[in-house]
Amino acid sequence: MTGSTSQPALSARLAPLSAAQLRALIVNASEASPLARAAIEQASLAAIKAAETEPPPAPRAFLPLAKARSTAPDGRSDAIVVVDPLSSGATLADLAQKRGFLIVRVLSRAFSDELMACLPAGCSALRWHATVAWDADHPEKAVEALRGLDCHLLGILVGCECGVECHDALTTAFGGFPSNGVERSLTRRDKHPMGEAVRTAGLRAVKQKLCATWAEAEAFCVELGLRNEGARCVLKPCKSAGTDGVYMVDSLIECRQRFDEIASSENVFGEDNAAVLVQEFMRGTEYVVDSVSVEGVHKCVAIWRYDKRPCNGAGFVYFAMELFQSDGGDREEALVDYVHQVLDALGCRHGPSHAEVMWLDGDDEPCLVEVGCRPHGGEGTFVDMVQPIMGHSQLSVMLDAVERPYRFHRLPKRPPRFSGGAFEVCLVAHEAGTLKGLPGLDAIRALPSYLSEESARRRLEREGSGRPR
Repeated sequence: MTGSTSQPALSARLAPLSAAQLRALIVNASEASPLARAAIEQASLAAIKAAETEPPPAPRAFLPLAKARSTAPDGRSDAIVVVDPLSSGATLADLAQKRGFLIVRVLSRAFSDELMACLPAGCSALRWHATVAWDADHPEKAVEALRGLDCHLLGILVGCECGVECHDALTTAFGGFPSNGVERSLTRRDKHPMGEAVRTAGLRAVKQKLCATWAEAEAFCVELGLRNEGARCVLKPCKSAGTDGVYMVDSLIECRQRFDEIASSENVFGEDNAAVLVQEFMRGTEYVVDSVSVEGVHKCVAIWRYDKRPCNGAGFVYFAMELFQSDGGDREEALVDYVHQVLDALGCRHGPSHAEVMWLDGDDEPCLVEVGCRPHGGEGTFVDMVQPIMGHSQLSVMLDAVERPYRFHRLPKRPPRFSGGAFEVCLVAHEAGTLKGLPGLDAIRALPSYLSEESARRRLEREGSGRPR
């Protein structure tokens, strides 16, 4: 290279050289030129003197990792898989999407168009990156489809009750993700083996019998004292959610009627009711303990107190749900200890759980009604209720366990005492007909405590018993 070479021409000649060749060229040039050598030595001495006179850097405060995201260099986006993103599962998917994840949904079965359209109002911007149909006989098909997606899967989460068994089987077949396994999957989904597993663990469990025929149900109801004055029992499907198909009866005549109704119908998820579960009627106050678990470590994220009453011919109708705390915390401590032992008995080591527990008046102790190894339902309305008070919700903790696990481990075993409160009131219809208007809604919207609303108008029809359907 000569001094007469132009800059563009020199750049063109250097462009094909690798980084190692360019470094060697610079070294050779500096050795050949005394002027270049002197300049390099002078720059080195200046750098050394500057380092000696500069004050030492201040120690940096520990900054926890903001996100535990994929570091693969291929530029593909991160994704979360949600099994059956219905009800609160849709809210979970929406929150994950707002964190920047692509959302992949796995459907455990072919749901009706009506059920698939039942998305919470706040989830209108939800977009599915991909949809995978689950085949219980060939789980490898879903695994292959998920592995073939153009994204990095960071978590597989359960969205609602009907997806529990599918989630267990999928995470087991896929491998590499936290899984409760399939060995006790039915115990976590079917209310009869669930109650028996709790009893086997030495915990207070409901008296119950799974009845395939009316003769079996009648005999057990008599054993529970249903013929006596004031006696009651409960009939329900083995697999369902909420109060779907749950009846409280106080006579053998009504018991026979409800038994036939359950046995000849499907549950809310379209599953046949092969048998009817008959249980003792537990008198007391009903609570909900919502938790999230990671590797067998359980963290209670909220406790709620239910207000359920007989209404419109139904034995259990939601009137209200209140975020609960007592003055001393003894009731919460007992509830959480009991529920977390229940989770251990059911093999629920990973993911969310929603446990309904009766605090028995007579025995002054907790007894499990049922637990779902899935998020709290109700279309995720609890999120806006609890987030401003606790700083988190069950759904945000589920995502943190995937994206920011240190946040999960910093949580206490149960919520500390909090300021404020949250109360969800259900406006129960006592008349059949068509809803034509909501007078007073403008005044409600003007309240300082107003946050949002979600309403739907539909025909309310009654059976002969007067129960809204």
